[in-house]
Amino acid sequence: MNWMIKLINLGKELFNLGLKKSCFRIGYEILNRSGARCYLQPIKPCHNVARAAYLGKTAMDIQQFRREKKPFFMPPREELAAGLKRIPLLSREKILQEAIRAENGQIKCFSRWRADYGNPVNWHLNPVRGVSWPLNVHWSKVLTYEKQCGDCKLTWEINRFPHLYTWIRAYACTGDSRWLKAWVSQLKAWEQDNPYRSGLNWHSGQELAMRSLGWIAGLYVFMEDKSLQEEDFTRLLRLLYLHGEHIYTNINYARLAVHNNHLIGEALLLYALGALFPWMRGANKWKRKGRELLEQDCLRQFYSDGGYCQSSHNYHRLALHYYLWACRVGECLGEPFDEEIYRTLHRSLNYLRSMLNEQDGRLPNWGCNDGALLCPWTSCDYSDFRPVLNALSYLTTAGRCFIDGPWNEELLWFWGIKALMQPVGEYQYQNIACFPESGLYCIRQGPGDFAVLRCGSLHERFGQADQLHLDIWWRGLNVARDGGSYLYNDELSYHRYFMGTASHNTITVDGQNQMLLIRRFKWLELVKAGKVGLNKTAHQLEAAGEHYGYCRLPGKVVHRRRVILTDGIYVIIDYLTQTGATKHDYAIHWLLGPWPCNMVKYHSWWRVDQATPAGGHTLNIVVLDKEFKPVADDNGTIVKGEAEPSPRGWESRYYGRRQAVTSVQVNCSTDKDICVISIFAPPEVNAPTMVNGNILDGKIKLNLT
Repeated sequence: MNWMIKLINLGKELFNLGLKKSCFRIGYEILNRSGARCYLQPIKPCHNVARAAYLGKTAMDIQQFRREKKPFFMPPREELAAGLKRIPLLSREKILQEAIRAENGQIKCFSRWRADYGNPVNWHLNPVRGVSWPLNVHWSKVLTYEKQCGDCKLTWEINRFPHLYTWIRAYACTGDSRWLKAWVSQLKAWEQDNPYRSGLNWHSGQELAMRSLGWIAGLYVFMEDKSLQEEDFTRLLRLLYLHGEHIYTNINYARLAVHNNHLIGEALLLYALGALFPWMRGANKWKRKGRELLEQDCLRQFYSDGGYCQSSHNYHRLALHYYLWACRVGECLGEPFDEEIYRTLHRSLNYLRSMLNEQDGRLPNWGCNDGALLCPWTSCDYSDFRPVLNALSYLTTAGRCFIDGPWNEELLWFWGIKALMQPVGEYQYQNIACFPESGLYCIRQGPGDFAVLRCGSLHERFGQADQLHLDIWWRGLNVARDGGSYLYNDELSYHRYFMGTASHNTITVDGQNQMLLIRRFKWLELVKAGKVGLNKTAHQLEAAGEHYGYCRLPGKVVHRRRVILTDGIYVIIDYLTQTGATKHDYAIHWLLGPWPCNMVKYHSWWRVDQATPAGGHTLNIVVLDKEFKPVADDNGTIVKGEAEPSPRGWESRYYGRRQAVTSVQVNCSTDKDICVISIFAPPEVNAPTMVNGNILDGKIKLNLT
């Protein structure tokens, strides 16, 4: 029976892909699993590549390149040094300390935590498990070792060379050739330890793209330093050529099988290599293909409301960084991209800015978050979106959108010191911001007092089972939050927890997800949602919607949610209705902060008190029957950082790291329709009384019917 279910799910998956993509994916898997790709793309040492391929027919050398190099957006070192002195809160000492650690193989991973990859670096090491991926296995076969080697992203992280940006910053501060020498030494070791097409580091086109873009940045920053030798230059160009050729050969996987930010990154690298190194063999076709994809296929990943197809703020940021690079490369070469790209990026700026917490630059931790940050060249926290939003503002309006701060450094790297002196444009937050195609609705009463409701039918297979999830911010604190992602390819019970409905601030029915997860990232029965309602009065904002993910269950359960914000008080009213009289287990869940909490039952209400840095804050929850009378058999629980029997009470804002936070859950079992009310408020607001379908209190008066 199990094989029959798998066969049915496979049929549904192929149907969703369509004929063209299904045929490609089947052929792709046949080539990989049969071993045919190993013969079509054989392993060979990098240094065996013909010199004419990467140095050109005229044998471009380092001196000629210094004279004739194509313009690139990074300013000269002297300008960078002057600009860095203007960046508030920038610590030269911290940059140099981090640079020294990187020399010794201690790398800051995912812009947050450090791991020791050894000195000399072991480019195949998973530093968490302490095991290495095999070196001499073809890239198409290497992921079969995942069970022994763990999460590949923990190995890929150092191979993205994030520490190169630290060395670039250290070099801009000091002019010390030490940082150039550290880079070229690692580059030599990388080439020796990573034969062409062999091992994990040739598996993902996006990894090749991110690594190569960092190398290009390093080349332009270090180019005039006399310590850069001819041998170093030719090695770098040889590796860039191999990366470009490998991506060009295999880009249809990103185009037809995944079609997400992988494709944008790979297209960008093809364009950048072809444009900046036009004498390389294949440069013309790379540039043509890359630009064509960036202006057509890739652009279709963005929604008309400013959102992005992967239902993830972090993946959206990565896609935007790719396009910032593309636009700046095109502008510097005198071949700017089509205006539609700039309009798309401006819509994304408005979309993300509307959900920003002004105090720390964070957005809700929405969607999958793998720790990717293409440009780790500021002192801002990884979760701070102000660097990219400031850059988007400057690109599309020639003005900044934030006052001076460490986020200005991104402007310096993209445009030079002149950008730091441009005026800051005025911005007025909307009380209600609607993004129907993306399925997000923000109601706001101040820079740090707002809520974001998730309600929208899925257009793509990406994302999490999070319909009607609600993020709440109070006085700049995320008092009800999204858990994040943690790890993709290890500790899979946590992966399923973070992907699933139970980790989100919504209601779970019978312990099931709103969609069917058949593989690690593959959802079937994509959830539908609708009937969104929005309302604004002098003192009250309201957003409402419903989803139909549980209509597949007996009774066809529908979940509708109303969110009301009035004078800093958030009232959430959930209605669970069905067509029959089937008994279901309902569980409303709220993921709170890491602060001290306690939970008691007061009359019919469950009361949770949080001691936040901004003062006390309470959550009151009551479960009502269809006559709006409290049910008798509800059960409330509160946990923090629970691992067994299944994960609960965890948050991960940084890939590979999780912290214990408070999880509040109230359960009830019934065959009747129910209404659940949750109220987030300062402690002086008591749990209200219920009278004939109305919430009555000194500060709250709402009709539920």
